[in-house]
This record gives sequence, C-alpha cells and structure tokens, in this order.
Amino acid sequence: MDDADYEAHEQFPYKREKVLANFNTFCSEHLSLYPKYRNFNLGHPHENVSKLSPYLRRRLVSEKEVLQIALKKNSLSSLEKFIQEIFWGTYWRGWLEMRPDVYKDYFNGYDGSNLPGKTGIRCFDYWTEELIETGYLHNHARMWYASIWIFTLGKSWISGANFFKDHLVDWCPASNTLGWRWVAGLQTRGKIYIAKADNIRLFTNDKFFPKGQLNESPFFTDDLWKTYERSSEISFAKSNISTREDTAVIINKNDLTLNHYISKEKINFKGCIFHDPEYQPSKSVFVNKFESGIIENLCLDLPSFAFCQSKKSLINWAKSEKLRRLIFPYETVGNKYFMKSDFINELRSRNIEAIFYMRDWDKFAFPFANKGFFSFKNNISDLLLKNGVLKTNQ
Repeated sequence: MDDADYEAHEQFPYKREKVLANFNTFCSEHLSLYPKYRNFNLGHPHENVSKLSPYLRRRLVSEKEVLQIALKKNSLSSLEKFIQEIFWGTYWRGWLEMRPDVYKDYFNGYDGSNLPGKTGIRCFDYWTEELIETGYLHNHARMWYASIWIFTLGKSWISGANFFKDHLVDWCPASNTLGWRWVAGLQTRGKIYIAKADNIRLFTNDKFFPKGQLNESPFFTDDLWKTYERSSEISFAKSNISTREDTAVIINKNDLTLNHYISKEKINFKGCIFHDPEYQPSKSVFVNKFESGIIENLCLDLPSFAFCQSKKSLINWAKSEKLRRLIFPYETVGNKYFMKSDFINELRSRNIEAIFYMRDWDKFAFPFANKGFFSFKNNISDLLLKNGVLKTNQ
C-alpha cells in the first residue's frame, strides 16, 4: 500500500471495529464542539466531523448504535445538531422514496458532460482534486462546489450530481440528487444556494477567498420547476419472518449488517455476502477499492457465510442449499438491484421467495418525510423513543 492508499485507508478504515473505535474517539474529543465547528471546512483529515457517512450509507454501522454511543458521552441537548444531521439522511431517503419520478428524471436526464479542466478558481479546483483522490468532501464544500458548478460555470446540476455519484465514497442516491436539486432551487421552488467568497473565506479559515471569481447574483429559471406527485405504493408493513430452517440473509452494500438485525428475530438462517464488482462500472478507483476492502474484511469476519458476485451464482447457491426464502435489505429509490420483477420472478420459478426487509428506523421515519425537513424534525424525539435510542424518562 503506497502512502496515498495508506492515508485514505486511515481516514476511511475497512473494519467495523475500527470505525466504531474512531467514532468513540470523536465522541470524546470533538463531538462537544460539533455545533460550533461543524460548518468549517478545515481540510484533511476533517477532524471536526464524524466521517461516518460512508458507513451509515452502507449500514456497516447503524444510526441507532451511533446515537447510543454518542449519548453515553454527551448530553441530549448538546447533540441536537448532530442528531439532526443523522436524520437528514433518513429524511432524504424517505422523501425520495415517495417520489421515485424525481430520481428517474435525474437518471434519464444525464447529458454526458465531463468535469471541466482547471477553472482557475483555486478552491473549486482544489475540491475537485480532493474528491477524486480521497472520495470525500466536507458537506459545506459540497454546497459551494455545486453552486459554483451550476451558477458560475453554467453546467447542469444533473452532470454535477453524476460526477459526485461516481466519486463520493458516501454517495447516496437520495442525499446526492436532492442536495444538488436544493442548490439549484428545484427542491424548494426558487430558493437557490449561492456560494459567496466571504462565506468561503470565513469557513475555510482564510484558506480560500475567491473574490470576484463567483457569480454571487444568480437567478432561478422558473421553467425548470416541476411538481412531483407522491407515490402511494410504498408499504411500511412489517415483513413476516417466521421460524424456518430454509432461510438465508443476503447482506450487500444496501445493508452490511442486516444479519445482526435479523438475529434479533430469533430465527435460524444461512448467510451470504453479495458484492457485484461490475455494478455501477463508472465508480472511481477509490470507491471501488473502499468497497472491496469492506467486503474482504466482512468475508474474514464471517467465514461461515457464502460469497457471491452475480445473481446467477446467488441462485445456484440457494438451490444447492435447498433454500426457500432469501431475505434482502430493502432497496430504496436509486438502489434497486435485486428488487426487480425479472429477478423476483426467476426466484419464484425455482420456488424461492424474496423478502425485502425494511429496518424499523426507516419504517418509522419515512411516513413523516412527506413535506419539508422542518416539519419532519418535529417528530425526531418520538422517533428516538420508538427506536429505543431514548427511554421515556430521558
């Protein structure tokens, strides 16, 4: 491993135990200062933020356990901003789940534009290199970057979202798509996010000051606006899992610890780790290396689990094990891989049932993501209670 690989691996380790150890350190040394410094983009190694997003995105760690760890070392009142940040990801997923056409339009609207060469805007060019090399940008930098991309460089938000899709190690279809739409004024009609030189100077501690280089007076083109109706097809009913011996849990990048979760149901099951290296072939070298590292470590930690890299090999394994039910992580909008009619019908033809299991965290929260976040956040206290993060006397 060369120096660059080692540095990236240290920032985003592959083992779950190391991720949790790093977060415990963050809770002890930095979390109390999170509300004050969270918006500062201080550069690598970004010690003022948790860097949990790649793991929450794949649920190598869960939202519930993260908040339980944080609450052991910090008061509930001091964690308000951190808790809200955790729930922002949940909110975006729930909002998009009810409006799948938003993602469909983004996906179908990609125009094939490539990243521009050196722009001469030093902060923008720096963030481009940082993203490509490390797979990560601070959230504030993502907002500035998107605003400069759209309003200063005049490129489409869709091409920018696609660039992030290929290079972000924590890429989430909902957060990425809706975040770019928000900057462009398409999420809240006409409310655009404007990157300003003074703001960049302040929150990068004078590292960057692109005075006179940015379009700080952009306007919203109303003909870009489109209203999306909410879908009524999503079901929040609990999956019916009874005790049977012919069941398997398939963990994949949509939920890498579903086996831990299903174990609480007290059923016997076989396990399979699934990773298709050919899926989303445009992903960067860094993201592919990160995902492969996590999968390799999971295989070492779960030696009794099978390992499959294609739908065909998974079906063959299920047949050889005489399985009749396969439990997959629920696949939200933008994450569909197994949750497609041709694959489900293929399993049925072999007398195998596919169950897509939604965690309680999402099942409880998604119904409240029908409007804006400020309406959603009124339910956070109740959601923490429902998920067992808080007790009634806290």
